[in-house]
Amino acid sequence: MVVLQHVVSDTCIPLGMYRRVSIDKALAGVKSSWREVQEQVKEQDEAIRYLAEHDHDLVRRGAVIVRDYCDNDTVASDPFIVRDDFEAMLRDLEAGVIRGILFLHSDRLARLVYDAARVTRIYEMHPDYIGRSVEGSVDLSTIEGRGMFVMQATMGNMEIGNIKRRTSRTNRRIAYKGAMHGAPRPFGWNEDRKTLHETEHPFLLKAIRAVPGGLKVGTFRRELMEFGYEPRKTKRSREGRREIQHSAAEAILTNPRNAGFRMYAPQDERRSAGRLWLPDYVVLDSEGNPVRGDWDSACTPEEYWACVNELKRRKDANKDGKPELHDTSSKHFLSGIARCGKCLTPMYPNPYTRGTANFERYGFRYACLNTHGGCGGVTRVGPPVDDLVESAFLLGTREGLGEAVEKARAEEIDETIYDSRLDEIAKEMEDVRQRRKDKRISMGQSLDAIEELETERAELQTKRGKLALQKKQKKLLSPDALADWKNLSMPERRTRLLQSIRSVIIHPVGRGKRWDPAFIEIVWHEEDAA
Repeated sequence: MVVLQHVVSDTCIPLGMYRRVSIDKALAGVKSSWREVQEQVKEQDEAIRYLAEHDHDLVRRGAVIVRDYCDNDTVASDPFIVRDDFEAMLRDLEAGVIRGILFLHSDRLARLVYDAARVTRIYEMHPDYIGRSVEGSVDLSTIEGRGMFVMQATMGNMEIGNIKRRTSRTNRRIAYKGAMHGAPRPFGWNEDRKTLHETEHPFLLKAIRAVPGGLKVGTFRRELMEFGYEPRKTKRSREGRREIQHSAAEAILTNPRNAGFRMYAPQDERRSAGRLWLPDYVVLDSEGNPVRGDWDSACTPEEYWACVNELKRRKDANKDGKPELHDTSSKHFLSGIARCGKCLTPMYPNPYTRGTANFERYGFRYACLNTHGGCGGVTRVGPPVDDLVESAFLLGTREGLGEAVEKARAEEIDETIYDSRLDEIAKEMEDVRQRRKDKRISMGQSLDAIEELETERAELQTKRGKLALQKKQKKLLSPDALADWKNLSMPERRTRLLQSIRSVIIHPVGRGKRWDPAFIEIVWHEEDAA
């Protein structure tokens, strides 16, 4: 809103003019679209001022434009979007700062019945107010004019609904064909959104492969910022670098396009559901297989589903009241893994007092804390314990941890065991459709059969994904997987450690005794015990 005049004589009527143009989404990406919008806004300004200066009734009554309300590039058909200048205009009308409004056409002022009702309410309370349109012959100061205004808004609302329905149908049809839909450039792809980015793709692929090995979304988020990625700019973005939200980082990892899959989520569902779990919106063909898009995939389907299933497992653990340790609590190797030798309560890092010799030398110790239900009777300097357990783990893993581990490694997990049944389900569903087409069964019978088969298919696909995740995680203990140990994040190291080590028991020692590794007991998983 721009103030054009502050002081108006008693013989003048202060008015506001309202202008609005929203960029046509069909022109998105066209360089001239923004310039065209600016020109249209300027044309509205000229048309409204011409009305104020040449309309005999307005000139006779001394109408003067003192406020300019302009919601440029803001749609009026979306109830979720607040038009700042429109709201300011209503407040000024109610307060009497202005005693009327001039606008180009009713659809520039209101395209929703609710907004039209708010405007007409003010004019019914103040029938002496001026409300005129340049086009459309709307005069809000009369009953007939307000009725016409509401009617035009109603018709506009119906038009919006029809457009949304047709757009949704078109987008769904495009999705099932696997064609790419217009959208901003996704992370990992070039501007054409089809070919892979030279530097972003390797970074994304590494993260997707690392999630089953323990990479946390929070860690990936920090790495994204260090990599230099910034969220897409919006109209209301603040200046300077913007923080990457946790949900945005998660969406990059779980985006179905990573595996080349097409997804479709209706706009209404996007808004009502809040944060969407994107894998649930993968488009499936008639046989239940994901529809492939016409772009280069960033990873294999197996790698994608392994990443997705691991993130889903973590979410389910939080929902069940068994939250996993967050990045803030797993910055230390044995946090929650070490246990007190007296009461078997998990032990957590506890910093030494700043300035003491132990603080300078070690930094922290593992302690059995009363606040976590422990006895408080055992503490041990942290870094030596970490080094001991890390060395034992790496040595044991590289040596195979005995015949039991060699046998376990030889056993391959077959995630394809459900494929034959999934193929049968696809054929059965096609048979049900054909029988319905031939009118051999009723619509109700066909729906019952299809829904039952769809439920079984979903369960088998979930089981298949879990097997793929287990196969992926089993490879984490191979010598090749541990070759890059020093470059792994702490959550990834802990995940690999927990594949072989169940717990680390820290037994109490007498006061004043020196560090002795004999009082540290490593409890291996039974299948890994030598």
